Amino acid sequence: MDNKGTEKVEVNGPPVDEKYNTNGNPEKYLQDNTSHYDDDKRSEEIKTFGGDTALANAPWKYKIIALVTALMFPFGSHFSASAISAMKSRLITRNMSITNTQYGVVSAAVSIINTIFPIAGGMFIDIFGSVWGTLAINFMIILGALLTAIAAKIESYPMLVVARVIFGIGSGLIVTMQESLLSKWFRTKHLSIAIGLQLSISRLSSFLGTLVANAVADAAGDWVWAFWLSFILCGFSIAMNLIYALVVRHLQGQVVLTSQEKIALKKKKTFKWRSVFKFPLIFWHIILIEFIYAAVWSSFQTIATDLIKKHFGTADKLAGYKASASQSIPIVATPVLGFIMDFYGLRVVILLLSSVFLLLSSGFLGWTYIEPTVGMIFYSISLAFGPISMITSIGMLLPSEYIGTGLGIYKSSNNIGTAILDVAVGVIQDNTAGQSYVQVMLVFIILAGIGFVLICALWFNQFYFYGNLLEVRRTKRVARMEEINGKELEFTSRGLDPYTETPVRKLSFPIVGFFVAALISAWVLFFVYSIHTGE
Repeated sequence: MDNKGTEKVEVNGPPVDEKYNTNGNPEKYLQDNTSHYDDDKRSEEIKTFGGDTALANAPWKYKIIALVTALMFPFGSHFSASAISAMKSRLITRNMSITNTQYGVVSAAVSIINTIFPIAGGMFIDIFGSVWGTLAINFMIILGALLTAIAAKIESYPMLVVARVIFGIGSGLIVTMQESLLSKWFRTKHLSIAIGLQLSISRLSSFLGTLVANAVADAAGDWVWAFWLSFILCGFSIAMNLIYALVVRHLQGQVVLTSQEKIALKKKKTFKWRSVFKFPLIFWHIILIEFIYAAVWSSFQTIATDLIKKHFGTADKLAGYKASASQSIPIVATPVLGFIMDFYGLRVVILLLSSVFLLLSSGFLGWTYIEPTVGMIFYSISLAFGPISMITSIGMLLPSEYIGTGLGIYKSSNNIGTAILDVAVGVIQDNTAGQSYVQVMLVFIILAGIGFVLICALWFNQFYFYGNLLEVRRTKRVARMEEINGKELEFTSRGLDPYTETPVRKLSFPIVGFFVAALISAWVLFFVYSIHTGE
């Protein structure tokens, strides 16, 4: 549990020298150093001085460009991930004749590589920015998509695993970079709306992948065409990414930096490992919830079509249509939830509702024969309500200079849990009579129940130690976030770490130790079952 006195200092921001006191105005400090510029150039410098922390103060024309183009970054990767999940029965019983455990390894191949890379990607963004980094990562995605299609064409299981590892490197990093970028631009205002739109577009692409994969395979008379379509859409994402990179590069080229700014930015291009141990403990509380829930959400998506096919006796194409309902609600609901959170807060309450619907979904799909679309919609509601609550909370709790790292850890925990559970699900199903999903759904319910208890504890944590920051309405939240951002800007504008005066939290050491142990466990499971199933 957090120390009350320490955390209240964290919320109010680090203390600053009187000389740099802005009284809540993060731009005021510039006035003493810009007297030799005209008004227009002074206005531009306000937006760049202070590194990523200053992005929250950027003009809206910049923000709109960043939002519209960044939303398309992972469109192809999400479609590809859902398409291969929808094709599970073809992979196992028809074309490649692999076992459920082998399929679990294929699925885990995407997750396992992203137990590490998202953290590195988040650090990269925090240190260097993301203009060309996102483009390089999208090329990894399209390479993985190409190799997946080739592996399917020649029916090579080892090549398919390699292809999904390469694809996974890109798919995990691009989402971390995208969320980090949006969190930096919209930290003080409208963050929930930006993340809501991001999740909506992501779920739309996943929905389309689940919906059309089997239909495209049937229409083309060749199951590989589902993977070729994924490859084409990954190319579209690269095109959008290139537009973003060129536009942002052009805008950055118009900004004039003082020698003082250049020195400060050079100082910034280092990463201080000790600062991870200064992250607020509530951040690690959210990471634990994400570790559990993301594993269930992601593993559920990989089996959704096959679950409907086996448990309800539905044909492949119809099962794909019904399973696509699991992606439907976030497309519409996440932007709406973004507006609700932006105006009314209620992040933890919405996360708690996500937990309830996940419990209901697992129960309906595992032990009843009620129309499966109902259970899929309940799952979809859970998927809509959960991630947006956690991602926007992290964007509020960490300094802008560490949002990339924090979201990298968030994504890494997602993939650690998913890699472990993907393999576990395959093993459990292979050892269940008739390869049914009854025992798998029981595991999902147990994990969802543990998460429910943790979310209740999170509400108490943020209420008692953070003055209800995650639940308060817009007026109070914006005032507090602008104050926090302004005080962090006092440090970053001088090339200092925003955690300069924050002590290391001793409890962070065992927490990070547990994180590393889970990471090692995921890799061990992956390699053990990769070797075992490959024999």
